[in-house]
Amino acid sequence: MEGMSQDHFSVIYLMLANQPLNSDNELTLFIYDALRFVSAFFIPISQCAPHVYISALPFTPEQSHIATKFSSRFSNTLAITQGKPSQWSMVVFIAKHHKEYVRDMVFSVDERTFASISRRTMYVCDSETGHCISGPFELLNHGEVYNACFSPDGKHILLVFSSYAVVWDIRMGEEQFRIEDYDFAFIHHDGRIASIHWIDEDGNFIQRIASDNSEHEDSTHLQVQFWDASNGTLLSDRLLEMNDIAVTNSSLDGHFLAIGRKSEDVIEL
Repeated sequence: MEGMSQDHFSVIYLMLANQPLNSDNELTLFIYDALRFVSAFFIPISQCAPHVYISALPFTPEQSHIATKFSSRFSNTLAITQGKPSQWSMVVFIAKHHKEYVRDMVFSVDERTFASISRRTMYVCDSETGHCISGPFELLNHGEVYNACFSPDGKHILLVFSSYAVVWDIRMGEEQFRIEDYDFAFIHHDGRIASIHWIDEDGNFIQRIASDNSEHEDSTHLQVQFWDASNGTLLSDRLLEMNDIAVTNSSLDGHFLAIGRKSEDVIEL
């Protein structure tokens, strides 16, 4: 319930007052239903408190917990004769922030926030209401985003472009630093960033699009680097001696690196 305003809590408190609830599970379901109620009718309720009873309650789905417990107590209000839904819609909210289609979306680890990314902008929004809590961040000078992920603490977002990654500070609303590498993952237990270089037999970096899984006949090494996620400082290098590499991919928490071989038809973790 983090992020709810005092008005939200006041409405929920008034609804719960003197209402018999038989179990913890029923209480949880009732609170969830009350949050859906507040989210659906936030605008009229915030403008005029009596709208809780005048307009919001009459349009509440018939089988919702709010309607079941309160509709009979406020009978002298509007009555919807037909077309009234029985349950809340599966669509929790509709957010209209972007001026062009959304190319990518990514949720924070705790799922409380999500980032929506178009070619030009990125917004960070609340997952319960869809309200923008940070942004917009302008992306025009970077090119196409190939991947994105939140830091474990949800305070930063890493955006992967064709040849580098940018770390954004959500609270400050600005780009913090960039790393000139290709494949990336946050390591969730300590917040470091891991990046991967493909290196050919002559020791040259192979520039590869992050989403491209094509084979590289001349790649024989991987260089894994670890970065401080707070300031972009390089912490350590690790060179892995490997042949016949077809594809690599990191686990979501950054603990594992999966490597696919070409000649042996095997996967190494």
